[in-house]
Amino acid sequence: MRSILFFYFFLLIGVCYAQKSKTPVKDTTRALDPAGDIYKTSLKLIDSLRYKDAIKLLEKAAKIKKDNADYYNKMALCNMELKDFSAAQKNLELSVKYSPDNFNCIKYLGRACYLNKKYDQAKKYYDDANKINEHDYELLCYIAELRAFGKDMKGAIDMYNNVVYEKDNYAPAYLGRGMLKFKQKQYPNAIQDIETGLKLSKYQKVEDDIYTNLAQSKFEIGDFKSAIKVFDTLVKRNPKNEYALTYRGASKLSINDFSGAIKDLDEAIKLNSKSYIAYNFRGTAKGGLKQNIEALKDFDNCIKLKLDYPSVYVNRAAIKMSSKDRKGACEDLNKADQLGSDIAFKYIQQYCGGNKVGMEQ
Repeated sequence: MRSILFFYFFLLIGVCYAQKSKTPVKDTTRALDPAGDIYKTSLKLIDSLRYKDAIKLLEKAAKIKKDNADYYNKMALCNMELKDFSAAQKNLELSVKYSPDNFNCIKYLGRACYLNKKYDQAKKYYDDANKINEHDYELLCYIAELRAFGKDMKGAIDMYNNVVYEKDNYAPAYLGRGMLKFKQKQYPNAIQDIETGLKLSKYQKVEDDIYTNLAQSKFEIGDFKSAIKVFDTLVKRNPKNEYALTYRGASKLSINDFSGAIKDLDEAIKLNSKSYIAYNFRGTAKGGLKQNIEALKDFDNCIKLKLDYPSVYVNRAAIKMSSKDRKGACEDLNKADQLGSDIAFKYIQQYCGGNKVGMEQ
């Protein structure tokens, strides 16, 4: 409002000066463009991450000039940042209406449809955009993502491979391929691709699920120290990330940092008192500190929450065995074996005389 008043102040001065001048002065001032002025102000708000305020201004601009595709594009951008994908789709549909041959409008409309779970529409617009430009790497990665959602893993990976071949420094292709490798449990390949993608992207605008899959891949291959570093990133981003706290605790447990593990698992259980996995890990960590009574309490809580969880019976058996409760330990090992544990039978052979029915005293 202040800038508008300032503008009119100088306009008034100009009018007064023209009235006093004896010689007619040619008006060289530009034509007023209120919609354009509002649009420029909205861009500054977008740069300041004030997306809701920017949308309000853009809506005003669109009321003045309804057929300007740029206004709807920028509204859609704000909607996307605010995770309002339905609104983004609607605005991009208007953008395409007023600019039907604009490649970016069509491409991002497809993206909005995908994020809005309108997958058939997403495919249609991706196909339309691909007819205009079949060498746009961003679009190709979007198409690969859609293929992966449709369970065409080979087609998705082939597309990512082609993008990497044509542009070997394109971060989204490495990240997308790495995420698919994680789903296929190809953990070393997943780590390589995701880390390459992160470096190429300079760690900018990285979603949590990318770090989560990287950390979990490192956990799965037993690189627990590296996994902890990635989980650290997730916890810094969100101190209430239950998953990151639980598996950072598990990673610390695996390197015998029992106190550190318990601290993380305490926080995870505060966030979710029904996390049987966290109780199991914390009981194991307490066992590592010889806190057998407290460990057994955690294992009992875990079993109350999840009766058919074989790991907890194996872990509780270890505590019972160290507490001289051989019979109780063997009962737990038999239960774990019945539930499909891969290691319970080995311990039954070693500590229970191979007897899977009656327990030795």
